[in-house]
Amino acid sequence: GEAIESLLSDSAAILCGYAGAVAAALLLTIAWTNYYLTRNLFRHISEPLEALTAGVARVRDGDLDTPIAYREADEFKAACDAVDEMAARLKASLEERQSEQQRKQELIAGMSHDLKSPLTSIRAYTEALLEGVAQDEAAKERYLRTIRAKEADMEAMVNRLFEFAKMDVSEYPVQREALPLRETLAAVTEGLSGDGVAVTLDGVPALTVLADPELLRRVAGNLLDNSRKYGGRETIHVTLSARAAEGMVEVTFADDGVGAPEERLPKLFDAFYRGDAARTAPGSGSGLGLAVVKKAVEAMGGTVRAENREGGGLAVIFTLPLGKEERHAEDLDH
Repeated sequence: GEAIESLLSDSAAILCGYAGAVAAALLLTIAWTNYYLTRNLFRHISEPLEALTAGVARVRDGDLDTPIAYREADEFKAACDAVDEMAARLKASLEERQSEQQRKQELIAGMSHDLKSPLTSIRAYTEALLEGVAQDEAAKERYLRTIRAKEADMEAMVNRLFEFAKMDVSEYPVQREALPLRETLAAVTEGLSGDGVAVTLDGVPALTVLADPELLRRVAGNLLDNSRKYGGRETIHVTLSARAAEGMVEVTFADDGVGAPEERLPKLFDAFYRGDAARTAPGSGSGLGLAVVKKAVEAMGGTVRAENREGGGLAVIFTLPLGKEERHAEDLDH
């Protein structure tokens, strides 16, 4: 009995020791696992959070050129990509604002420069009349005609600037209606041809467009006036043509003048842009005509571009929406 009791006591001690060892090993395993998981999970969270925080701080400090560029495909990538996209959009917005501010400054500078020349001429001829420089009636009449011509140039310049400003802030009322293209162009160009411009409409088919009649008249007038002023010939010939394509009508005003250098074509529709970069020929135009054309065409739902003709001359191509009937017929053809 004593032997059995001793054996049982030793077994109980062994079992208690084993149980204690198992419990200690289990606790140690749990502690190590918890430490390992916590450390790796914290590292997995802290590293992208630090990158995200640093990226936001760079944006706050004005650095919009250095992206976060987070590479890991996890839950933080969407947040980092969103910050990068926000920085890119903010940069584009700031650049556009700076560009707009520069355009406004150029607009004011150009307007001041172009108004200065006729004002100087008017002052000079007025002082000449007051001082009795013009002795005979013919000289006085010539001086007065010059003053009136300069005043007309200033009035035209101010009117175009007013039109451009209204279109720029979207205050110009646009009332589009279905217009027969050939008849409308013939009517608006009839009173504009002559005085150094000869117009041909043989290439304009019978199509209907959606356009504002007044804006279309201004577009045609400014394009003919641009060809007359910059064509480089005593009489410039302008050929009008049109074709329908993909729900739009493409209208082309092509002249036989000297054209324009290729690098200047994208700038022709900028406000106050002229071929004479030094603005040494103020009488040739204000540089607003084609800018008004672009604003007017875009207000009617179209686009405009310029290109040189192969045989010489400049072609201005703008688009207008097709009328509903022609658009339906075009869809049936397709």
